[in-house]
Amino acid sequence: MKLFKLFLVAVIGLGFMACNADEQPVVENKTTDSYASITIKFPGKVSTRALPGDYNENGTWMGRDNLETVTVFLVNETKGVVDYNFFSKSAFAEIDINGVLHPNLALKATAGENVRAYVVINGVEDILNTLKATSAANFATAFAAEANKIASQVAWYNSPIAPATKGTETIMMTNDQDAYALTVLPYISEEDAKTGVNNNIRVNVERVVSRAFMTVVPEETEGNGWPVNALIGGTETQIATVKGVSYAVGQSNKKFYIMKRTDFAVPDPVYTFVPADFAAWAAANNTNFDYSGLTSFTTVTQWAYDAANVSTPLAAETTSKFVLPVNHVVNVTDLDIARGSYKKGNTTYFEIRAQFIPNEVIINSEGGVEVPTTAATVFWGENDKKFYKTRDLAIAQGQKATEFIDGVMKYVLWLNPNALASTPSDLNPKVSPTVRNQVYHAHIDKFLRMGLPNNPLNPDDPDKEGNPDNPINAEDPLKTDYTYLSVSVKVLPWTIHTYKYNLDDPGTMY
Repeated sequence: MKLFKLFLVAVIGLGFMACNADEQPVVENKTTDSYASITIKFPGKVSTRALPGDYNENGTWMGRDNLETVTVFLVNETKGVVDYNFFSKSAFAEIDINGVLHPNLALKATAGENVRAYVVINGVEDILNTLKATSAANFATAFAAEANKIASQVAWYNSPIAPATKGTETIMMTNDQDAYALTVLPYISEEDAKTGVNNNIRVNVERVVSRAFMTVVPEETEGNGWPVNALIGGTETQIATVKGVSYAVGQSNKKFYIMKRTDFAVPDPVYTFVPADFAAWAAANNTNFDYSGLTSFTTVTQWAYDAANVSTPLAAETTSKFVLPVNHVVNVTDLDIARGSYKKGNTTYFEIRAQFIPNEVIINSEGGVEVPTTAATVFWGENDKKFYKTRDLAIAQGQKATEFIDGVMKYVLWLNPNALASTPSDLNPKVSPTVRNQVYHAHIDKFLRMGLPNNPLNPDDPDKEGNPDNPINAEDPLKTDYTYLSVSVKVLPWTIHTYKYNLDDPGTMY
């Protein structure tokens, strides 16, 4: 392992103890006349206005990061060499309440040399190995290059280990920009370098992933579930009860830039991919997008919506759902134009699974009914909004019928819609960009309409034969006239944004 001419200071990870002298990296003695250090600033507020907006900011969340390793690369522009060093958590001290890793060790350095710093937190082996093998002349290009990964390879949740009661998250982080350079000043003592006042490079890092999170309004009476309504004869009428709600996230990216682009654009093919039809999406979906998140559904946390306190249920969540950012045409500021590039088949989404029990099910041609107590497979009449035991009973009433297997219905919601209110002349949402270091939070208020039997944007969940056409088409814009859910959305990035809405007829989104 090479040794730097500048030394990383060290740590990271709430709860880590300061290292002792035996655990510190060995630093070779060199002919020098000065000392230098590096300070790392961990993610706080992140602006994404280049997209051109990131809709309703509302504070920040410090996160619950587990910081395992720090790898620092120093490109010596004077000598044309790259020095690097790797630190594990045994060498770390604590970060402060502002997310800053201050100097506590310094390295001898030669006055007058120009150095540029790059930092990788929790780096994965193949990316680090590529950077270690890169020359000084090519390093900036390599650090800004794309990486082929899925979110679960660069970010994961760590279950708590006693005596801890909460889990942590191990997430890869990198420079937020290529802007951290220093010309080493002469005659700076070791103690002065440790203070970070002189000969100190302060590098801001940010997480390479986005995070998705969902909550639901608490049941009015514990165990009674949530009512599902339908509009029958102009009147809101309860037709079923939801007894369980879970969620996952689909259509994440399979690539990211090691260091983000200044305009937040993501790598091709996702960035420029616009599905012309379902066949085009089907041919490209597994190449372009990661659907592995749809194999793991999490029970939605019940929570009374509080715009000022989203970080509380977020921190208490016993899981984490990460995605690699997906966006398109980030330099287009006119959302009516940008809308043409955001389709259902190229945008990251929440999939909600709600298991319901009908109020009653028609069981014979005479109109006899039963009142079920558990979820079961039923058929829902498209016109009369009633549930039937068989498809034949439903279509005998002159209507199409949708089969819901085991009482499961599904909803698809976009992670970061630009707006919620929609009118015939201004259809929203138009875009739903996601960028790194953001948390996207949706809060379900009400189940105003039935969901759908399947999610055709999941390659493993095709339409079912005999059901009416599913209104979710890969080539459609994000807004359609099909509405089935009332949702409040809070978007937080480890910076927080918030907005809240109710959906009703006529449809306002999805």
